[in-house]
Amino acid sequence: MEKLSGLVLDVYDDPSGEVLRGIFPTYESVPELVKQAHPLSAEERNQLPDDLFALVLVDEDTVLRKLACADAGNTALSVEYFLKTAHKLPEEAQQRAAENLVKACSWYGIEPPEQLQKIALLNTVMRVGTLASVVPGTRAAVKRGKQQAQASGAFVNPELV
Repeated sequence: MEKLSGLVLDVYDDPSGEVLRGIFPTYESVPELVKQAHPLSAEERNQLPDDLFALVLVDEDTVLRKLACADAGNTALSVEYFLKTAHKLPEEAQQRAAENLVKACSWYGIEPPEQLQKIALLNTVMRVGTLASVVPGTRAAVKRGKQQAQASGAFVNPELV
């Protein structure tokens, strides 16, 4: 968990707005949905249940809750931050967060970006991959799916392909 402390993973880790300006270089480029988002105070974030965050990391008594999905605007912004900063996370955390962000997008009628869907789908493919030895022919199909995901630009651990 120490490796993640101090990292900018979401808008609430980015008080200078450096990552935000990298995502949206001008005010005009900020989607209206994000402009209308309610900025959550630290107190408000602390009162939210864990399931309103796409990523909850727990290490003994330390809990990091990232990528708030409390409303449509925060969800849309969390998706953008995730796509910009996911490479800083362990692979399993990337996959879980992507899966949760896709789910949160569905709550608010937001079409999740293709890249996010690919990362979330990879999570499903990898879970199916653990059952590949049970169903004949599945191992080869899973391997082909992983290769296709890797070729399309999704995050793939080469050791698993």
